[in-house]
Amino acid sequence: MKRKIQAIRIALVLGASVGTFSTQVLANDAGLYDAPIPADKSLVRFLNVKLKDGVSLDFSGQKFDVDPVALSNYRLIANGSYKITDDASSTEAKLEPGKFYTVAVGADGAGQKGIVVIPDKEVENPSKSALSFYNFSTKPANLSLLLNGDSKVLFKDLAPAAMASKELPVIDIGLAVSEGDRKVTELEKVSLTAKDRQNVVVVETPNGPAGFLAATGIDR
Repeated sequence: MKRKIQAIRIALVLGASVGTFSTQVLANDAGLYDAPIPADKSLVRFLNVKLKDGVSLDFSGQKFDVDPVALSNYRLIANGSYKITDDASSTEAKLEPGKFYTVAVGADGAGQKGIVVIPDKEVENPSKSALSFYNFSTKPANLSLLLNGDSKVLFKDLAPAAMASKELPVIDIGLAVSEGDRKVTELEKVSLTAKDRQNVVVVETPNGPAGFLAATGIDR
């Protein structure tokens, strides 16, 4: 009966909306979705696929340093059309007013282009939390929810250079990343709250794929 109850709890979470994870401590995102975004600005954050030092991006003449972490805070950037370049590749993107974007740099897996611009999904219900999953491994990846020995796949076979996101109720829950039958990373407990919305990023490392957990933050 106990396992059945736990399975029902996971089903309710989904319906409502090996190693361990490396975690990043980012700025608090209090007011991220409540405070108005200036009409001439977009919110952009950087995903450093290679976790390298000394990476920078040029947005049509504006230079931004990319920290050697899987996922940075959002920053305000004037909206408009940009040519985005680094030392090895370039792409073009149009940043729409008030929208959220993740710019990945260093992508070189199957179907990846070096710089990848991903429009992020905004949270529609401010009372809920959200979980976003970015895969920059070389293979499709899965993200599962874990609760007291039970598990349920939330995102299945997410392609390389892709993102998936889902609003979820407030809950403490475990997370696990896998590629096929291979376990990649696992975290026993993550607090999903309206204040602390979470992101899981999978990248390739010299030791194989690894997962990173980062709370959503913003630098104003």
